[in-house]
Amino acid sequence: MHPTVTRVIDPLMSGLDAALGDRYALLLFGSAAREDFVPGFSDLNLLLVAERLDPVVLRALSPVLARWRKTGNPPPLLLTVEELARSADAFPLEIHDLIAAHVVLRGRDPLAGLKVQAADLRWALERDARGKLLRLRQGYAEAAGNASAVTALARLSVGGVLLLLRAGLALGGTAVPAAPPAMMEAAGRQLGFDPAPLMEVAGQRSNPRWRCTPECFESYLAIVERMVRFLDELNTGEQ
Repeated sequence: MHPTVTRVIDPLMSGLDAALGDRYALLLFGSAAREDFVPGFSDLNLLLVAERLDPVVLRALSPVLARWRKTGNPPPLLLTVEELARSADAFPLEIHDLIAAHVVLRGRDPLAGLKVQAADLRWALERDARGKLLRLRQGYAEAAGNASAVTALARLSVGGVLLLLRAGLALGGTAVPAAPPAMMEAAGRQLGFDPAPLMEVAGQRSNPRWRCTPECFESYLAIVERMVRFLDELNTGEQ
């Protein structure tokens, strides 16, 4: 785990220990649990799982999470053990990504034994990919000609595109490399696109001097279009 992550999370866990004792599990997920964490740019994403999350517990958590918010990171997701066990069909994409890459910081792993059904994952993937494509088209129609706006659109959207590609690879039966460049190359081979524009957007998103050219963005948009077609045609065996 990146030293920056440890330095920021340790005070949070001390506060959680004081508030909850040993009656919770805390998981780190997202870029910090993979190989693409960028200090000063990437968020720290956390999942807190407890036996109960009634108002008494929430009040105890309030000062701890208020201090955490001052770090600039999003608040942890809060789920009970029972809710998490019943969430795989409601949030298949998110749960699949959690299972694929997470670090247990406290307690037992609440994801152990949890499975996402292929049919649920495929439905969520196509829904989210089509929504992503619609938003990118809308955004580009408004931003074309404005280099800063186009760059922001690419920078803010690429994390979600990478999430969809990782899940699409797994659903298609391909091993998902941990390193983002290798994952994008594998997706390019499976879906039939040149990964170079995607790799530029993903690799430069934290560079404040980078500008996404129209050519790069339009190639990036074409990759998302190709992803939607792939998911539409993907046969996972469900009826």
